[in-house]
This record gives sequence, structure tokens and C-alpha cells, in this order.
Amino acid sequence: MFYTMSERTKKIWRTIKPILVFAVLIWWGAMILFLIKRNKAPDPIIIPDINIVEIGEMLSEDYYSITFCGEKIGFSNLIVRRLLTGGLMYQESSFYRLPVGGVEHEITSLSLLAVDDSLRTRIVNFEFKADNYETIVNAVVSDGTLSVSVESGGDAFSRKYPLENPIYSTAVLPKLLANRYFTPSQSELNTFDPLTMSEAKYDIYILGEDRLDRFGSQAVYVVRITYGQISSHLFIEPSGKLLMETTQEGFMSVLEEKEIALSLDVREGGSNDLLEEFAIPLGMGVIKRPRDAVKLVLNIVDLVPGIFELDDFNQRWDENNGILTIISEGLDSVDEIYGPDSSDTTETQTIQCNDRRIINTALKITKDAETDLDKLVAINGYLFEEMKKDYTLSIPSAVEVLKKMRGDCNEHSILFVALARSIGIPARINVGLLYLNGDFYYHAWPQAYANGRWFTFDPTLGQFPADASHVKLTSGGLDEYLALLRMGNARLRLVSVTYSDGETYKTGETGENFGEEDDAK
Repeated sequence: MFYTMSERTKKIWRTIKPILVFAVLIWWGAMILFLIKRNKAPDPIIIPDINIVEIGEMLSEDYYSITFCGEKIGFSNLIVRRLLTGGLMYQESSFYRLPVGGVEHEITSLSLLAVDDSLRTRIVNFEFKADNYETIVNAVVSDGTLSVSVESGGDAFSRKYPLENPIYSTAVLPKLLANRYFTPSQSELNTFDPLTMSEAKYDIYILGEDRLDRFGSQAVYVVRITYGQISSHLFIEPSGKLLMETTQEGFMSVLEEKEIALSLDVREGGSNDLLEEFAIPLGMGVIKRPRDAVKLVLNIVDLVPGIFELDDFNQRWDENNGILTIISEGLDSVDEIYGPDSSDTTETQTIQCNDRRIINTALKITKDAETDLDKLVAINGYLFEEMKKDYTLSIPSAVEVLKKMRGDCNEHSILFVALARSIGIPARINVGLLYLNGDFYYHAWPQAYANGRWFTFDPTLGQFPADASHVKLTSGGLDEYLALLRMGNARLRLVSVTYSDGETYKTGETGENFGEEDDAK
């Protein structure tokens, strides 16, 4: 059975960003090293860290077509040159055009990567543009330290991070594995996580040899690479040239002749909407009035155990029976178990709760509030009323959101948490699913601790508490966004839903819905 969105629900959804898009774009941007902030595009800058006189002969120039669910959405170009001072330079550029939530988005990236003779990262210069936003990053590895500078929205910052091990980029993996003769094995390779700003690892599995007809039946090596929750398969010829890369999410990059790879009408993208492709349908019926839901009981099937934070102050997970119960007001006698910790008050690079601009705004919003809960309600109402609902593709920071006062669920949530923490109230960002007209979509919303207990809020939708169709999967910073890919093949089935007026609708064993069906069916 299929359901179509009404104009009203389409309008609501355009205010909500699918967090999954970040994971996809980060992966297909060759594991871009430092995508941590966003800004409106300034004039192009001159890349200062690679001297043109150091660049020697060109070793290769390759072009790739990029498809999503079988439709072409973009292309990329990879040039490898030798450096006269030793090592190699990788220059990669990409262009994508993809519909997300009914809105066409353009994404471009340009990166320069200098590596030593062992293919270890030395210098990274990276520029990422999504719609009207741009991020520019320069990074240098020297004496076991990674020095990073970022330009963002008129602001700039630089930081240094000690490294325990050499780090590598995915751009060098085909050549690196060829140098190691593709010995069948499982191994790890160090990199630097752009979201946690710490060292991380690729898990590499060399699966053996295969043949690809589209490349003249030549022998290729098949390699699975996993980073966080994202996995892809690389098909590499013995010399170390990447022929094709595929992901289980439906993306593919394939080596093509230049003219074929570049043959894309830049005014059009594919017809497969990223948001719709990753929606999770609800079986066994529909939720008639999700925004009025105060209790929801779901049966979750085929979920890998132990990968989500399904137990919380307002959620109870029965792993043995696969039953998740959500109560919007919260469960009884659980506040001591699920109390706040130090991470709920800590400043991060994207939640700048100690910034004077954030503090002053929070004090202004809450000046007439008496209790901490009153302050949170005031912040929630202020953001719902004052922030322009604008569907964007960017990773937000609280200060930038405060400057622009526009965005979707991520911008609303990150600013809410920063404002709450700035006045001493513990708060965190929840990452999970939101029910909308037959399907569950990725969503973010905050919860905060006041008067001795937790409360949920949704400043994007103007809700306090957030309705029971908000399914929390995990919480934390931007590094947790990738956790959404852990859903895998899990399926959701409706058991029952209770609305604020006391009505309860249940589903029978045969899947019959005893409540009224969605009028947008």
C-alpha cells in the first residue's frame, strides 16, 4: 500500500533535514577531512600550502560518473601528480545535483591532498560548497601534530591536534593496497574523523579477485571499506587504479571516458529523491494524528541488538519481544537512572555555549522566566517563532545559526542546546526518526534537564513535549549522525497509538488498523 504526501505535510517536511544526507556527502566527498562548519560563500581564496613549483609530471587523470539508484547525478575528476620534493599530489573535484525533500541541491567540492612516498597525509586543502554555503579548510601534518585552519562565515579559527599515528585519505587507498599486493586480509588504517576531531580508523577487508564485464572482463580486486557506519565496495585494478565504488545505499562511482563522465545537464539531477529513498515505512497501519500522539508502541523487526540508545526517560525497549514504547511526557521513576552527565553541559566546536553572543541571547529570551523549565519553554517558543524555516544542506554551528536565524531541524536543535547550556541547563541533541504520513524520516530534536527531570522539545515544529512519534535512536554531537545508518534492514510495525484526547488505536495480528486511516492516504 502506498501513501502520498499532502501539500500540508510537504510544507512541514521542507522544514526538516534528513541527517543521513551528511553521511552520504561526507563519504562521497572522499572522506573529506574537516567538514565541521558552514558559511555563506566568500570570494575564492588562494591555496597557500602547495607551491606550484613543487608539482612535477602528471601520472594519471581519471573521470567518474556518479549515480544514485541507477540515475546519473554528477561526476568527479581525479588527477595524480608527482611532487618534485617527494611524494604525490591528489587533486579531486566533484559535482552533484540531487533532489532532497523535493528541493534540488547542488554540491561541489575541490580538494588538494599532498602525501609522502608512503602515501601518508602531509597537507590537505579543501573547499566544499552546498547551495549557498561554503567551507574552506587548510591542514598540515608536521612532527606528529595536525594543524587545522577553517574559514567560515566571516569567522576563522585554527587548532592543533596531536596524532598518535600517521593518517591516510581514502583517495590513496587503491594505490596503497596495490603496493601491499592486495594480500587477502582484514586490516585497519588510521585517519582523522572530521566530526569528533580525533583519530579514527578505516576497517579494510580485501575480499579477493573478480572480473567486471564493463571493463573488458579484466581481473580486479574487490575491497570492502568501512568507516563508522558507512560501508562501500571498491573495485581496483592490479596497478592501483580505482575502477568503481558502490554503496549499499545505492550510490555508485564508475570510471568513464571524459566525455561520457562530463555529459550531465547541470540544470537537472536525478528523479530519485534522497529523502524518499531512505524513508522507513510503517507497517501494520498508519498513525492518523502523529502530532497529537502521546503514546506509541512499535514492533521493531530485524534490528541488530545493542546499537542504539533505545532506553531513555521516555522510551522503554523490550529487546526480547522487539517492542518499543514511547510516552511523550516520560516514564515513571526513571529520572535517577537517566540523569545528565558532563557532556550535556560541555562546549563543543559547534555548540559554543560559552560564546558571549549565545549567552546574551539566552538571557534576553529567558529574562521573564522563573524556573529552568520556564526558560526552556521560552527558548523553544522563541526559536519556533523567530527562526525562518529553510531547508539547507550544511553542518550547522550554533553561532552561525544565531547570526542567520534560519534553518531546519539541525539548526533549530543545535541552537536550542547551545542556548540552554549557556545558562547552565543540561541539554542534548536527539537523533532519530519522525513519523510523517505513512513513513518515518530522519530527524533531530533536543531534550533538556530541568526541575529534576528530562523534557523533550521540538523547536522546528513548536512542540513541548515532542509528540510520541519521535523515535530516539541516539544522542550526542555531529559524530552521532552517522549512527542512523545502523538501521540496516530493520522494519517498523505499529502496535498501538494513543492521542492526547484519550483515543487509542490498535492493530490486530493480521495488520488490520482499527483506527481511522490517514486522510492523506
